[in-house]
Amino acid sequence: MATENSALATPRRRTRAGASTRERILAQAERLFASRGFNGVTMPAIAEASGITAGAIYKHFASKAELFFLVVRRAVEQSPTGPDVSLPEAVASYTTRRLKQVRQMSVEVHYAAGKDPDVRRLLRRSLDSQIGGISEGFAAAQSAGELPAGPDPELLATAVMAFILGLMHMETLSPHLIGDPRWQAFVADRTLALLGLR
Repeated sequence: MATENSALATPRRRTRAGASTRERILAQAERLFASRGFNGVTMPAIAEASGITAGAIYKHFASKAELFFLVVRRAVEQSPTGPDVSLPEAVASYTTRRLKQVRQMSVEVHYAAGKDPDVRRLLRRSLDSQIGGISEGFAAAQSAGELPAGPDPELLATAVMAFILGLMHMETLSPHLIGDPRWQAFVADRTLALLGLR
């Protein structure tokens, strides 16, 4: 079977502006979900905003839940990660103004998961995968002597994820701290403490 990046993959149709239909749908869905929430948006509304027919949207996305989850994943991927970003820096980035939409979409996906079993299933799979990846990284760091050997890597990964998920509610909890460099530094420091490095 051909993968998304393989030479055998079906090329996506491009618009005059060069954006694929799929990208146009994702962009419009992000705009609509951010302003109206999961329950306030329909697939026909996204199709209309994207300039395609309601039936055509299902050629690209099997369901509203799948589309919503991809929109949320894209928003989360805007957050800084990679070999040059430490875990404390990545966690602390969720306190910045520029990740407001990521925070909003995260809260919305958790709300939608409580109402829609498809979103709940996708969210559970994603969280399990994220916690598993973080846990593997922690286990490797413990083996290399970069982290204390005591804490269970999976429990530690779950605690870090719980910390991140809590930060997603900053607009509700303490909006005055968003963008505050002292708060960002505090979060990074507490992440180090959680990892046993303080």
